[in-house]
Amino acid sequence: MVKITKGMARKLYNEGEEVMIIPSKVRPDGMLTAWYHKSAEADDTFEKLCNIIFYYNCSPETGMSLVYYAKAV
Repeated sequence: MVKITKGMARKLYNEGEEVMIIPSKVRPDGMLTAWYHKSAEADDTFEKLCNIIFYYNCSPETGMSLVYYAKAV
């Protein structure tokens, strides 16, 4: 698992690779994390996914920004 930039995460997501998008204070190996990948039938864009994750998961306790991880670069 490698920490990556938002641009790299967008590129990997659009290519169908799995990325992890979590609030900045959440541990990437914790129970509340998940890997996301672009499914063929969904019309979700990367920005829409990031906005959803930010809205529902970011708080002063968990962090007010998102960080991105890839399994391997």
